[in-house]
Amino acid sequence: MTSPNNTSSNFNIHESEYLSQDRKPLPLSSTPSTENIILTPRTHTPIRLNSPHINMAELAIHNNQKQQQQQQQQQQQRSKQSSPLFFSDTKVSGPGTVATMASNATPHCQHHQPQFSTFSQIPNTSSKPTSQLPPASALSSSPLEMPITTTPSYYNPQDLNDNDNHSINNDNNLPRLVHKWSHTHSILCCLASPKNRLLFCGTQDGKILVYDMNTYTLTHIIGNENNNTNTEDHHPHHQSASILTICLNKDETKLFVAGSDSLVKIYNLQKNPNGSDDDKKYQCTHVIYSLVDIGDIFSIHWCDSTSTIYIGAQNASILWCHISFDNEDLVTNGDNKKQPSNGINHKHKHKQSSQHQNNTNHHQQTHRNINNGCNDTKNISDIERLPHFRYDKFFDSKGPGGSQNTLQTTHNLLKRRYSKTTNESKHHSSIKLIECKSDDIIRFAHNGYVYCLDVITNATISDSSESNFLISGGGDGIINIWSFNHNPTIGVKLIKVASLENDESILSMKIQDSLLYVGLSDCSINVWDLLTLQLIRSFQFGDNNFDEILSLDIYDNCIYKGSSSTGLIKLSILNHQFISDKILMSSEIEDGVINAVKIFPSDDDKIYLLSGASKSLSLWDITTKQEQEQEQEQELLNGELHKKLSNDDMLIMLQKYVAFKTISKNPQLYLEESRHCAQFLCKLFNNFGAYQTKLLPISNGNPIVFSEFKANSTTNGTGNARRPRLLWYAHYDVVDATKNEAKDWKTDPFILTAKEGNLYARGVSDNKGPTLAAIYSVAELYHRQQLNCDVVFIIEGEEECGSIGFQKVINDNKQLISGGSGGSGGNGTTGIDWIMLSNSYWLDDLTPCLNYGLRGVINASITIKSDKPDRHSGVDGGVSREPTMDMMHLLSTLVDPITRKIQLPGFYNDILPLTSSEKKLYDTIAQYSGIKVSTLMTKWREPSLTIHKIQVSGPNNNTVIPQIVKATISMRIVPNQDLSKIKQSLIDTLNENFAKLSSSSSSSSSMDTTTNSITGNKLSVEIFHQAEPWLGDHENKVYSILFKNLKNHWNQEPLFIREGGSIPSIRFLEKCFNAPAAQIPCGQSSDNAHLKDEKLRIINLFKLRAILTDTFKELGMS
Repeated sequence: MTSPNNTSSNFNIHESEYLSQDRKPLPLSSTPSTENIILTPRTHTPIRLNSPHINMAELAIHNNQKQQQQQQQQQQQRSKQSSPLFFSDTKVSGPGTVATMASNATPHCQHHQPQFSTFSQIPNTSSKPTSQLPPASALSSSPLEMPITTTPSYYNPQDLNDNDNHSINNDNNLPRLVHKWSHTHSILCCLASPKNRLLFCGTQDGKILVYDMNTYTLTHIIGNENNNTNTEDHHPHHQSASILTICLNKDETKLFVAGSDSLVKIYNLQKNPNGSDDDKKYQCTHVIYSLVDIGDIFSIHWCDSTSTIYIGAQNASILWCHISFDNEDLVTNGDNKKQPSNGINHKHKHKQSSQHQNNTNHHQQTHRNINNGCNDTKNISDIERLPHFRYDKFFDSKGPGGSQNTLQTTHNLLKRRYSKTTNESKHHSSIKLIECKSDDIIRFAHNGYVYCLDVITNATISDSSESNFLISGGGDGIINIWSFNHNPTIGVKLIKVASLENDESILSMKIQDSLLYVGLSDCSINVWDLLTLQLIRSFQFGDNNFDEILSLDIYDNCIYKGSSSTGLIKLSILNHQFISDKILMSSEIEDGVINAVKIFPSDDDKIYLLSGASKSLSLWDITTKQEQEQEQEQELLNGELHKKLSNDDMLIMLQKYVAFKTISKNPQLYLEESRHCAQFLCKLFNNFGAYQTKLLPISNGNPIVFSEFKANSTTNGTGNARRPRLLWYAHYDVVDATKNEAKDWKTDPFILTAKEGNLYARGVSDNKGPTLAAIYSVAELYHRQQLNCDVVFIIEGEEECGSIGFQKVINDNKQLISGGSGGSGGNGTTGIDWIMLSNSYWLDDLTPCLNYGLRGVINASITIKSDKPDRHSGVDGGVSREPTMDMMHLLSTLVDPITRKIQLPGFYNDILPLTSSEKKLYDTIAQYSGIKVSTLMTKWREPSLTIHKIQVSGPNNNTVIPQIVKATISMRIVPNQDLSKIKQSLIDTLNENFAKLSSSSSSSSSMDTTTNSITGNKLSVEIFHQAEPWLGDHENKVYSILFKNLKNHWNQEPLFIREGGSIPSIRFLEKCFNAPAAQIPCGQSSDNAHLKDEKLRIINLFKLRAILTDTFKELGMS
């Protein structure tokens, strides 16, 4: 990106300012430097239930004795309570405290807003956070303080100066403990229902605990009825089915629960309008099962769009079941009882073989009514179809001597319990049994347990034409992507689209925008881009390969991960050096096991995090200041189109756009921000009605955003079916403005600040502001159905680093961009007619300009190296030719000291002569600016050579003869000069002149090295960057339209100017698509692009949009 040099500017900007000669590939492996370990109180740690290294039987033996004792004590205490919702020993903890509820507590508790504890910014190991308890109506009057201390984690006082110009006082980045609840067993899963103000968690002992967010009290225990104290039903080896996964529907009216009993149970969360207070909700309405022995269910996901529940099982299969809650064709008990239409016989005996059951036709879902399984039932034949009641040839057969095994005894006891009749049955509605169809299963969907499932709808993944996808992750380390559609006739069918391989088992998964984060069993997190199917990041967390990532979630560019030994950790994805990102909140009695992590928004504009540990559930407030801005953006993106096209809304989008730190200089630090920025642009295009939008991946670089708007005007001024096709080029990456680069800024570089008619932010002028002006211009015409030409946007993310990979990706997608067979087609459009961009500046601050020419550039590195090491001048001075002296002589041969002409053979032969029309342009500019014509011509249309720096090896003192000397030079070439010829001429001339030096020899190449036979001095020349010059036709059609529109909007004639800098992509795009390019500058000469306090005048932004609107409309009409 360039800015014209003028007498009012004291800087010279050139593109690829941060181009590294040895740029390394993007890092797939990163060691996080800023972690917040959020730990919870230590308790007994049972072996993780869903570990691939242990089965249910081993787990039951491991914890049997301790669990049995605790269950008996708890059951005895519950039996003494008058209310089933509260217990005398229930512990309800406040922020940093544990309180004991009074035994005579009533179900009604006063609602209150929680008080949050605040942690000090600079940690102190001896300090304890203070907190306030909920009102006395909700808690006991004698709280017991729980010791929680704050200690530093990776804290370095030097980081006080490395905070990316952000406010150091950033308490909102500190997670604050809101409440903590205890339980007798591990919390294996959790989620929140913000609409109901409820929290749900599944436990290892088969319960679903329901907490009220208003009073922080335990309001209900789903599944508690199963654990009665009847000694007849009790068996010493009986283990309750653990709850491994839960989910909600979109309306939060249905709770789906699954676990180690191979069943999916659906609970109603709505109040029964005809029922009593005891019968209003939390009733089990459906039980889903499969005739296939699927083992434990580790993951489920409900899809509202297809009314389908997806199930990930222990036997490596994925099942699904379609359920209609509105129109259910179910069999009912009573006098009018009907047989199911599929003709299944319900009179199964308990001793019936499973082979007979499997031979029965089950091509339709069967729905049967039984009484609530938590109480008694009359239909034992239906109960026996459930997995834990089925007859098993091996386990249910009698052993030697006719004895029964313990499993068969357990079956008999369970049958006896469910067959009993009690007076409580009238309080429970019937449960509908649903059998998964035998066709609705993918056996061996993975080669391991299916731990994770998620559904994304209306999405784009790679080149798939589908928009609805199921993402599954398994113990085999594979991410499988399945497309699905629901057909009323054949139901839901899954088709595998792609598979992404990871090195270890996938235990957790989270999708954010187009990025898929997966937690692995080796203490690492991989990040995949679903649009390009690329692995873009892998976070490594030390050498503890046994620390499994059991759960993770994402909020505000931070990962919150729950692990098997290191607890709850907050990781800043962007590596921001916040002090608050280096606070360790720990407890002296920490256990380190976090099984579940879930982030959710609340109706009080807070963002909360739930974490389930070995025997506790914690609620954290993780709200940050950026949340309100995100909500405003979402409202804008989801609003009506005409409301999103005003200039005020464009400023709101620009505020969000510049907030992305898309610094291509440091991809290892800002890779995620660049990806999120590209996704932001894709969402913007899609919301504005773009015909198609894609991310074109670049190897070792940020992706290119491609989007196309189709002409939709009802009138065509050309009278032809073919519409013109215009390509708009831009870039979303910026130069650095963090740490040292941000110290001199008067405002935060990445927060849009408006003052005195200007907008201040990094990238606001180069190139994010002009890019949005072009997008809004096209969107406005498209919305008004006045777009007369197809418009293609190509927005790259590596312009400031020399457009890495740009040419290859454009060539690979040439048909897509030009509208050929690989592109969109339609309207008879094939090929690009015009190329436009706005990546330049006015000559001054008052006169609008049109840019029609740029110089090219060749960047070279020249190195001379001796075969001798660094030496002392007092010992070896004058003995042999020194590399530094050779470098001085060599560089002096490139430019004539008198005429300052470049001394390359035939260098000036191809320069175009000055025409009379061009001379008039220079005369006009000289009258406006007062700059001499000769100065303008020297800067714009004449070549130049510059020596940028000379570096030497060795210590920095005055007595060393350096072994190595390195010089960096650049040559600015002008239109009609052959870049390849000049590049080779430079290399040949350097080698020839070096060979003429006494006792030296050389060789020529773009990167060659030859050792001198006498002294050992050797020369190497490397061309590490190049860009062709560009010269547009300022008298063609597009420039004529632009000239007229600029004159109309600015009420003065614009100047036709050229620049001395370079933009690598313009000439390449002209050659690639055989189309002329035109550039309309947006900013003033004082915009300070690439420098501190970069700005853009607001009126310039608005007028550019208006000028482009008229230009795009007229290009298709003329």
